[in-house]
Amino acid sequence: MYCANGFKVSFGPPPTGSLEYRNTMNVSRIPLRSPVILSLVLFFAVGFELSPNLHVRVFAQQGDGSGYDEQIAAGRDFMRRRRYEDALKAFKRANELKGQTSAEALFGMANAYMALEAYKTVATTCDKVIDLTANDPAMQAQAFSLKGVALQKQSDGKDLKKLQEAEAALRQAAALKEATPDVHYNLGVVLMQENRDDEGAAELKEFVKHAPGSPNVEDARKMVENPRRAREPFAPDFSITTSEGEYTLDELKGKVVLLDFWGTWCPPCVESVPGLRDLNKKLAKESSFVMISVSSDGDEDKWKDFIAKEKMVWVQYLDRDRKVQRAFRVDRFPTYIILDPDGVIRYRSYGMSVAKEASLEDAVKKQIKLVTKPAS
Repeated sequence: MYCANGFKVSFGPPPTGSLEYRNTMNVSRIPLRSPVILSLVLFFAVGFELSPNLHVRVFAQQGDGSGYDEQIAAGRDFMRRRRYEDALKAFKRANELKGQTSAEALFGMANAYMALEAYKTVATTCDKVIDLTANDPAMQAQAFSLKGVALQKQSDGKDLKKLQEAEAALRQAAALKEATPDVHYNLGVVLMQENRDDEGAAELKEFVKHAPGSPNVEDARKMVENPRRAREPFAPDFSITTSEGEYTLDELKGKVVLLDFWGTWCPPCVESVPGLRDLNKKLAKESSFVMISVSSDGDEDKWKDFIAKEKMVWVQYLDRDRKVQRAFRVDRFPTYIILDPDGVIRYRSYGMSVAKEASLEDAVKKQIKLVTKPAS
């Protein structure tokens, strides 16, 4: 876990199924759906959204000379440790040792670029993998899939040309019998982003049919019911119980919700408290506004003492099992998320400064104004 000032804070093993990146030997989800799309990575530790049922096919090692295997192993280790630039360097060295023709190393590079959000380079690197693996349809399926995800990320869900390119790449993956069910999920999301909801729903249903045990099945079903979920970043379902009562996503519908993910162990979080206290005071009379602070503290007594001392009189929740933190893919502190009355994420930021404090307040007031604006 990281505070926004850059130092790492560790309080136990990283949450499984968490957000940005994780070991894809146990594949999981990507950052909150922008919208969420499943990316197909093999054994590299990049946590883009993947089904845990994804079959992981380990490549045969390509020789044992000149340190190639050591560089591949180092690259994988760096990926697991989220040192993506170091991983990229290792995979590049491995590829150089094979005369720039190692599909394995190039695919490792593509995953590292994905983690670094260099989506254009992901796509071009995947093209190199595809060119080198004409006789390896399973590898080609993975490369086409990752290319499709990278193109979708470039589109931001809105650029029709990029979405069409993403669709083409994903269809090429789907045409290969070695493709995993996740391809149908990805393709379904892209089609819905192209406003082709019936076709997208058909692909999502295909995914559900072939991957009934995937944790992404529920998301797929919700998008079939409401295709808007493929085009907008809806908040995940969550439920918290505090001394003030129980709060769920459904019960908060109709409200503007500010979620503050923090901890007493995080200096920037502590420094942000006066600003949050002032914001809560300013908006105390706004019936359409709810602020909820979600603490990751491990010491309950210390947490209770702190919120009492600092007069944090809004809703406070101690996320003991990190369930809410994992649901929202939070790995930096403080993180601020604003939900609109429909449960769509309209604002997300981390860290705090005078400028960010003003930006947060403006974003909250903007959503409140939209709620209270008379219908025309």
